[in-house]
Amino acid sequence: MRALVCFFLMLGSALAAEPKVLLEESFTSELSKDWFWGLGTWKAENGILRGFESGPRRHGPVKMRRLALHDAVIECEFRLEGKATFAGIIFNGSQERGHLVHLVMGKDQLRILAHPKKGETKELLKVPTILKPGAWHKVHLTFQGPKITASVDGVSITAEHACIAEEKLTFGLGGDSGGPEGEKAGALEFRGLVVKAP
Repeated sequence: MRALVCFFLMLGSALAAEPKVLLEESFTSELSKDWFWGLGTWKAENGILRGFESGPRRHGPVKMRRLALHDAVIECEFRLEGKATFAGIIFNGSQERGHLVHLVMGKDQLRILAHPKKGETKELLKVPTILKPGAWHKVHLTFQGPKITASVDGVSITAEHACIAEEKLTFGLGGDSGGPEGEKAGALEFRGLVVKAP
């Protein structure tokens, strides 16, 4: 009987330790209204969110989503197609505050950018890497107070800045898809997006 009680206590402890899933996107149908703004053309279909630049050149494609976060774990996969040079995940505060922190995943380098105040950008870290176009790349991103740790295909980078600890109200997926020729130039694809409490 004691062994059975111990088993259930251990099982309960293990289940309690499972992180809570805050968001899981299947990208199999039209995006919810929580995806509220974007640049370029975006489509969710067959488990993939695909974006590319369209119209007069202003900015690479970006798609924004509401989700309030402090500490969190974010996982997804991305792919660079055609002339696409980088994918990024950017986290923002309020509209008045603007950008907070940005993970940039380029074909030849990984970067972490902090935004200590609106309109200011500070490069915290840049390391060389090789990301093959057309291949899926795994991302694991953790926020813990002022620290961000990102792993892309097993290459881990960590940086700290006070602004990273601020509440993140929205995040965006995007990057450079190859230029203003639209889908003919290239595209960015994302899949398996999951956000968990730490």
